[in-house]
Amino acid sequence: MIMKKNMIIRMIMISMMMFSASIMSAQDDLQVSNVFQLYGHDKGCKMVELHHGTFKGYQLDVYKSLIYKKIGNNVENYLKQDRKNAKKVREIVEDGQVTSGYYLMKPIKSGINRYILFKKGENQSGTVIYIEGSLSPEQLMDLCTIRKK
Repeated sequence: MIMKKNMIIRMIMISMMMFSASIMSAQDDLQVSNVFQLYGHDKGCKMVELHHGTFKGYQLDVYKSLIYKKIGNNVENYLKQDRKNAKKVREIVEDGQVTSGYYLMKPIKSGINRYILFKKGENQSGTVIYIEGSLSPEQLMDLCTIRKK
């Protein structure tokens, strides 16, 4: 009887660990996760992380942003790697240089899209954003567009 009880407890614990690992690893296959892990707490960087929240009226599963200074070349290397695996690429090019854009990555599961957005600034500064949720590319553009009144 005690053996059976211990076995059930172990199975529940393993199931819980597997479930939490699947939640934690939603962006682990993306190189941009390294950007947040490596630079999220560095001096000169500001990171914001939101889980299961609403942003400008849209329900998001994950929202992460990093505003950085002086590490632009490092960040760009990770973005280039994720670009290779993107399903959709939208970039703005000025004077032959990519200055901003977004990548639609492979969905985690049906209806849950993943986006990497970025904007490069002067002197190796910029912003990287990771969004995970049911937003369509059109809704993402609506979310990012600033409307003039």
